[in-house]
Amino acid sequence: MNTDLTTAQKDYAIFLPAISGFFATYIGKQRFSEYVEKARIPSNFPNGVESMNWLNPQQGLFKYHWSLYSAGHAELDVNKHSPKEDMVRNRDRNNSWILGDSGGFQIGKGVWEGDWKDPNCPRAKKKRQQVLTWLDAYADYGMILDIPA
Repeated sequence: MNTDLTTAQKDYAIFLPAISGFFATYIGKQRFSEYVEKARIPSNFPNGVESMNWLNPQQGLFKYHWSLYSAGHAELDVNKHSPKEDMVRNRDRNNSWILGDSGGFQIGKGVWEGDWKDPNCPRAKKKRQQVLTWLDAYADYGMILDIPA
């Protein structure tokens, strides 16, 4: 069974399910090793945890074209091999579309260090560059770096 939710929902507003870092990790790491024990995967998942990957039209139980993924969850070093990012990094870009979020929430919560009010702060500048590089590499559309009020 491979339900096409994109076609089924075509007459409605586009919903962007947010891919959590946790979810992406399970899909991505399972591609490289047995990250999730087979005994924990439901027997009616013909392709293991990949069956839940809606970005994979060949192996997912359902497919859906649209998604949201945040730089705040991502491995921002695009030159570093990152199995946990494989769901996003190696998706079929002809059959999926990702809105890349800049991760401004992480700034507001203090997770990303730096003086974000100072445009010349070296740590903030480095993180901004990493986010923009990541958005260019993996998102089909990127939201600018914002700081939530």
